[in-house]
Amino acid sequence: MTKKPKAGMSVVSLDGQDLPFALLAPLSDAAPLVADVKPQVITAAKMSAIGRYEWKNRGVACIGYTAGMAVAYASAYARLQAHDPVADRMARTLEPAFVDSHGNLKGDALSWYADQLRAIGMGTATSAERLRALFVLLLGLGMRESSGRFCEGRDRHANNRAADTAEAGLFQMSFNLVAPRAELLDVFHHYQDHPDEGLREIFEVDMRPRENDNDRENFGDPESRGFAFQRLSKQCPAMVVEIAALGLREQAGHWGPIINRAAEVRSASKELLLAVERIVDAPAIAEAGPAARALGADATLSRADLARRFSAPVPLASLLPINTGLSSAKEETMISLLGSPHMPLTTVGQNERASDLVKRNLVLERMSPLFRLTGVKPAVDDVKAVLTKAFAKQPALAKVLSTEGMLSVRMRKPTNGSVSTHVSNHGWGTAVDFKVVGFDAPANTGATVPEFIALLIPLFNKAGWYSGVAFNDTMHFEVSEERIREWAKKKVLK
Repeated sequence: MTKKPKAGMSVVSLDGQDLPFALLAPLSDAAPLVADVKPQVITAAKMSAIGRYEWKNRGVACIGYTAGMAVAYASAYARLQAHDPVADRMARTLEPAFVDSHGNLKGDALSWYADQLRAIGMGTATSAERLRALFVLLLGLGMRESSGRFCEGRDRHANNRAADTAEAGLFQMSFNLVAPRAELLDVFHHYQDHPDEGLREIFEVDMRPRENDNDRENFGDPESRGFAFQRLSKQCPAMVVEIAALGLREQAGHWGPIINRAAEVRSASKELLLAVERIVDAPAIAEAGPAARALGADATLSRADLARRFSAPVPLASLLPINTGLSSAKEETMISLLGSPHMPLTTVGQNERASDLVKRNLVLERMSPLFRLTGVKPAVDDVKAVLTKAFAKQPALAKVLSTEGMLSVRMRKPTNGSVSTHVSNHGWGTAVDFKVVGFDAPANTGATVPEFIALLIPLFNKAGWYSGVAFNDTMHFEVSEERIREWAKKKVLK
């Protein structure tokens, strides 16, 4: 008998329905990762130039805010080094940002702030650089939104009094950012169960003004998840840091100070974070905590070791021929069988523009302890069956395999850099991109492919899926023309 998800474990689907889903429990506890270095990190924050900086129209931050953000960054950075999937998602490769035809900002805040980050000498080429840039932006955003007060209540000048729209906490977030995003719900549910990990004892030091009745008031139905999110956002600053970090990479337009670029990015913030990295990377610390550094290791290999192993190059010639008897699904076939997405589209995913048929057939399924996929049901079923076989062949792969996603309603991104006029097969939830945690997803890898891709290609081909290696997109697998027509004959889509 299938076990039903416990109450509250649902995500809002594209058609506005509550879709049950399985939580991904964190594979690492953030607190032990920084336990040994926390005093040094707090000292670095107290001595930092950013700790004395007069933020525009906000003044000097309370030391608890600067120290709390530094400790939160120490945790994220240590987790990134250990190939933790949440930190890996925070630091993933850049996606575009743009303003749509309705004037709404969509996409990645790091792309939106690219000029400002370059102006203070910040790059985004590596995962560590992207994580650092993200926290520089978070430091400025927290001061702009709440003056660094972790318990900040709803802005009384705004008219957002519903449970899902009332803003709360350091970054003045509302539950409507979280409700449709399973990876944000994972974080929310984790801190509901572990509020003691929220770093409140650091963030509240020297906070001014102190917590008051307005801060404590929450809005909407007291039994709703939105109400619970408001309350917890003002109790667990570590939670809102993680949710904001993930949210900024996907939905920059949730924050007014991001839209108008009023959140300051300061070189002094960068210098503090570099100091934190040096503390975390210190040899004495690295040697002191093997359990914290391993983060999900098996008896002999850490996750980082496994990720390196599965990223080792394999000659493509040893796999040939590939895609035998298969062809890439044509756009006209996809439109005729799965409907046209609602145009216009850009190269940024706008999943709300999925075709009506796709929306009716979407499912969200857990693939491994590290990730879920959203796609049309027969495609997700195929992927799950393939990965079951892959993990049976290589059980350790389940500890490091991750994804760049499945459903993403957008135009194609040609690997040669040209502008595409065609809809990506991701737009129908029938394509998936894979990576291993801690490494960027492999694009054009030339005459070799990573070991994990070498394992997946024959399994996907056997299932009727086409490998993107054929068009220099190594991470990519998609339902073939032949497979999609087979679905049509069997009428598996409704």
